[in-house]
Amino acid sequence: MKAEHINPFIISTSEVFKTMVGAEPRKEEVYVRDEKEFVNEISGVIGLAGDANGFVIISMPESLALKIYKSFAGEEKDAIDPDVTDAIGEILNMIAGGAKQIFSRLGVRFKISIPNVILGKDHKIAKQRTTKSLCVKFSLEGSSFVIEAALQEKKG
Repeated sequence: MKAEHINPFIISTSEVFKTMVGAEPRKEEVYVRDEKEFVNEISGVIGLAGDANGFVIISMPESLALKIYKSFAGEEKDAIDPDVTDAIGEILNMIAGGAKQIFSRLGVRFKISIPNVILGKDHKIAKQRTTKSLCVKFSLEGSSFVIEAALQEKKG
């Protein structure tokens, strides 16, 4: 994955959170993901396919997912339920859609899959060993979340 490929995901994440959550996340760090599992309780995954193939993941602790749901839906929840998982999937869908628009303007077109949401503390999301992905850690309201993206343009 080219380093500049992460920028549309950073821009889109910021815009989606400002619009849908009413708060702007602060970018903390960008790093290459090693094979460690996530230490969060909820992750959303969307596949990307077309002129470039890859994926985008959002991963966060349960407490932040509940805060996001409250801001997004205007309703408080005590635990993750189908409404919360749907909201996290929809947030990720909007992030992927925003990045897709930016890439399209750059001449790179791809389709996005339906989001899948994974629950469970310290869950693992496997990827091919040859897939290079970049992670961006954001802070928001005293917590943090990660956006991970991998995008490989097709040759020729």
